[in-house]
Amino acid sequence: MTLPNLGNTDLMEIHAVVSAADILVELELHRERYIATLGNVKDIYGAQTERYAEAYKAYTQKEIDGDLTETEKKAKPVMPRMPPDRTKTYDRYIALYEATQAESVYLNEEHFSEFFLDEWDFIRAHISHLRTLRAGGSAMFLAEEQTMMAADALSLYSS
Repeated sequence: MTLPNLGNTDLMEIHAVVSAADILVELELHRERYIATLGNVKDIYGAQTERYAEAYKAYTQKEIDGDLTETEKKAKPVMPRMPPDRTKTYDRYIALYEATQAESVYLNEEHFSEFFLDEWDFIRAHISHLRTLRAGGSAMFLAEEQTMMAADALSLYSS
């Protein structure tokens, strides 16, 4: 098998020559894992929101009653934030590679890392968020069940 001439490249400009079908397989696998773990994050977020609502109600009642201490004022409950759903990023590239007529595709290092290794900025943020959820703590309004759910989701990224 002869390799195609990629021109004058150095080690910083290495390109991978892969089939569109191989890219699709990888993207679909990574998308499925992301969706599964995002489902866990959504469940955790739902539980967090319920616990936050209870804590905020208690905080507000103390405020109305004039019973808030300075320490409690500084520890006002903060509403949990659900990270954005990035499924459409996968969908866009899957659609692109389903539509391509090329048998082989040249990928630069960045796209190879994203498509084959699932090393996207949003995945790094997703993993970081899962680690934070796994650590839990009362300030995050998490029960042990939710921290375990985050740990299970995180384990899908440790392979």
